[in-house]
Amino acid sequence: MIKAIDVLRVMAEHKESEFEFRIYSPNTEQGYSDTELSKLPAYVEAHSTLAKLRGDEKMTIQVTEFFESDFQTIASFKMDGQLICERKAYGQPMENVNEDLFEQGAYSEMLEQQFMGVRTGRTIFVPEMNENFANGLMKEFIASRKNETK
Repeated sequence: MIKAIDVLRVMAEHKESEFEFRIYSPNTEQGYSDTELSKLPAYVEAHSTLAKLRGDEKMTIQVTEFFESDFQTIASFKMDGQLICERKAYGQPMENVNEDLFEQGAYSEMLEQQFMGVRTGRTIFVPEMNENFANGLMKEFIASRKNETK
């Protein structure tokens, strides 16, 4: 099951990509249909955090705000034209299509927990490190540094 934070993480890790998502229609939200989609897809351009509607670019919203309030209304996500996750019908869980894309390493998971802790004021407890955890942390850290220098 994919959550809004998972999609946001993928978007942050792939800033150079364009994302498109389809939203269920008001008929679907009101129970008249299970799968009817809105006429216009929404998209987020590369290196942006603003969601816009294709064909009505004047309507914009911060993608984080939209995800917090309306993630359950999203039917599917595409990254650079490739489907990455989808809901089979309104009210169903979001399922991943590309498992590798949503797999989270120990380093990024730790950073995410720290970020969420700072944002919410919670105390974060770091698990006791063993050799495998430390090795995974360092591999992902090195890979993330290489991506930043590109």
